[in-house]
Amino acid sequence: MLGYFMGWIKVFNLTTFLAVWGALLSSITFGWALYKDLRDKAKIKVTASLRRIGRREVDGAYYMSEPSLNIVGSSEELFVVVSVVNIGRRRMNWKGLAGTYRHPVNEKKGFIVSARFLPKILEEQEGHDEFTDLNDAFMSGNVKTFFVSDGAGRRWNISRKDLKRIASDAKKYTKDQVS
Repeated sequence: MLGYFMGWIKVFNLTTFLAVWGALLSSITFGWALYKDLRDKAKIKVTASLRRIGRREVDGAYYMSEPSLNIVGSSEELFVVVSVVNIGRRRMNWKGLAGTYRHPVNEKKGFIVSARFLPKILEEQEGHDEFTDLNDAFMSGNVKTFFVSDGAGRRWNISRKDLKRIASDAKKYTKDQVS
């Protein structure tokens, strides 16, 4: 192997070898810089679930529990809780929460959630939860898209799987409350 390498150097002079070596190193450096720049942006993880909400007596902070758990102090009412975690390398400004209907409601194709604690700037690895009342649109599965919007105008959709799970859980737990 070393003999092959030395033979290659003899065929090409040292200047050619250094030129090829420099081109290879600069290509690797360019690729690494491009990768870092493309990766260096805000990226968030968005989930939505059905929860009961309560407030702690000590400090008044909200807590959220599974609908199936019977925790003292939690509400009987069900809420849709949207959790956002900034998993990117840049801060993100969470501006709003909105969605669209499959079938128009009162001749409107979409809706905006009146958020309690927005706008919110999320630093790297920081999370925030917002909640809204569970309504007929969620229960019937009429919500087509549900999304978070940021300061740059990007929309981050909540998965269809989460929306289907909210609809099925809503039917399950509201049925349990009625009977």
